[in-house]
Amino acid sequence: MSTILKTLSAAALAVLTLTSAAKAEVSEHFIIHEVTQTPQEAATLIRDFIAMNDDWSLNGDFEMMGGAAVGMKICFNAMRGFVGAAGLHNLALMPCGNIAFYEEGGQSYLSMLDVGYITLLSPHPSLEEGVALARPAYVEMFTEVLGVK
Repeated sequence: MSTILKTLSAAALAVLTLTSAAKAEVSEHFIIHEVTQTPQEAATLIRDFIAMNDDWSLNGDFEMMGGAAVGMKICFNAMRGFVGAAGLHNLALMPCGNIAFYEEGGQSYLSMLDVGYITLLSPHPSLEEGVALARPAYVEMFTEVLGVK
């Protein structure tokens, strides 16, 4: 498993290096914000917030690109019931918060896959209701914890 992660990290670094000169178009499914913290500092703030808040869960936390970036998988816990109500096969869509912190050109960024991706993969009224609940919760957390507007 460690070899796979190292290979993926090396591949990600190669892709980042190749794409930094020619920026790719960002899909509307990504939410990207500049942050004032380093990637590691931002991740620590999110970890600390989740550790002290029962509304959230940290499902995964890992360094990427030799520690230059941090990936996190977090969940707004209220979302779980909506996902389960749409059919247990939808549990594979969890966690709904897929986040990366990285630095580019001396500026740190937060990149998050918009939680609405789950309704693209599995259209269901329950999932749409959960997304409507989760989106503002993520916005509030990022504003409170990272100062993102």
